[in-house]
Amino acid sequence: MTFGEKLKAIRKEKGYSQEEMAGLLDVSRQAVSKWESDRGIPEIDKLLRISNMFGVTLDYLLKSESPDENNQSGGYYVSRETIDGFLSYKRHRAKNIAIGAGLMIGSDIFGSFSDYRQLLLPLYWGTMAIGIAILVWTFFQPKRYQEICTNLLLFDEAVIKSFREDSSRNRKRYAGMIVVSVLLFFLGTEFILMAEDIVGIEVCNAFDWLIDAASVMLLIMAGTSIHAENIIAQNAEYIHKKNSRGKSAWIYAALPVTVLAVAAGLITNAWSPVFPVLFLFCVLLVTVCKLLIEKRESK
Repeated sequence: MTFGEKLKAIRKEKGYSQEEMAGLLDVSRQAVSKWESDRGIPEIDKLLRISNMFGVTLDYLLKSESPDENNQSGGYYVSRETIDGFLSYKRHRAKNIAIGAGLMIGSDIFGSFSDYRQLLLPLYWGTMAIGIAILVWTFFQPKRYQEICTNLLLFDEAVIKSFREDSSRNRKRYAGMIVVSVLLFFLGTEFILMAEDIVGIEVCNAFDWLIDAASVMLLIMAGTSIHAENIIAQNAEYIHKKNSRGKSAWIYAALPVTVLAVAAGLITNAWSPVFPVLFLFCVLLVTVCKLLIEKRESK
């Protein structure tokens, strides 16, 4: 990309018009237009102001690019500020999904005590309803940062290098969360079986559902964080895979797995069939509604 193309890309990324940018730099709109069409370069003081204003280095603005970088012309420029905003949004969304899923799974705690089943039934359905409401509300919120997930991204070299170093360190924490999640799921069940004679089967069942809820929540938050950082750190590979798979490929992979899980639960009576059946119904309902809304908005 030329200097003019970079300037235009970062201006659009910040949402400024040429007039607004000219006002911030104390120049005319014609001057900004001339810079963006590569018919001139700003004076050094203006370059410094542009660098500070958009959070990019002078090296990025002025350096000659390699052939690989030139092949990325037409991409979407993102600053470190935008990257941090994107990751914060993804983590907040993952937290909401984790809470919703955790409440749905944890609602079976109230169904573990047969002697108090009727008394605890309102709490069971209330917790389940809150979990479903959180999930539906989260899935129907307007999606932000779509341009990051759909475009080949352009970075300041120093920014992407720093981010990849941070991401490499973060992966150790996420891997730890996944390990804890798996250990909770498997070892927690074994521990509960050992403690059954001490505290009783009903308390063990309730504790088992609590552990399962915590395990799923950890897995969702860690998995989403890894995926979000991979979109940035391995952007070219991510975009290539996404374009080759198609937009809704995850649906065709997720539904058979969910159906098999439900069938296994019903056949072996390994869990209460209420949760997986209801969860599958909610996934199908939300997916259909989203596809209908997207189709309507595309017209």
